[in-house]
Amino acid sequence: MAKMYGVVTWAILTVTAVTACDLPGGTLSNNITESFSLQVQNASFPDIHNHYLNIWDWGGGDQHLFVSPAGNSTSELTLVDGVITLPWDPPRRAVINGEYEVKDNTTKMFMTERGDPRAIFDVVYGCNPDTDAVQVQLAFKSRGDEEIGGNIGVRPFNGDYDFRWTPAGNTAYDPDRPWTKVTLVVVHP
Repeated sequence: MAKMYGVVTWAILTVTAVTACDLPGGTLSNNITESFSLQVQNASFPDIHNHYLNIWDWGGGDQHLFVSPAGNSTSELTLVDGVITLPWDPPRRAVINGEYEVKDNTTKMFMTERGDPRAIFDVVYGCNPDTDAVQVQLAFKSRGDEEIGGNIGVRPFNGDYDFRWTPAGNTAYDPDRPWTKVTLVVVHP
């Protein structure tokens, strides 16, 4: 049986290696001046997979971030020094600094004109989980000046899903509002 398990495992790994896309080399700029939308991917979670990051005017100039269909769609995002930006007057930037939740150790990511700690991303290549096509993704890098890594994900909020950050290695879990890691994909209109 152990020998058969090894063969099955090897066969699965071989199939995975064959179907994975070949990523281009090099480093991508952390500035994207051409307007884009952000597609949300997590193939194991159909409720959010291939939906989009939408904005919702929350008052006081803040734009909260929700998974479509909640909120208003936007294709006018840019990336300035790794920060997702709405180029309005004044500009709104993605920050991580709201509604910290002890139960699951997450903090809200939203857009504001204030100077809260910015959500900073690297631009990287990745593979589309449905098509194996090469795609451009945003990989979370730091919260403000702290390069502490972590992950961006979504969690239920009043029947919708809002965006939240959690530090690397977080094991806290809220079964009533489970946090789900997502991949953010740059999509030009």
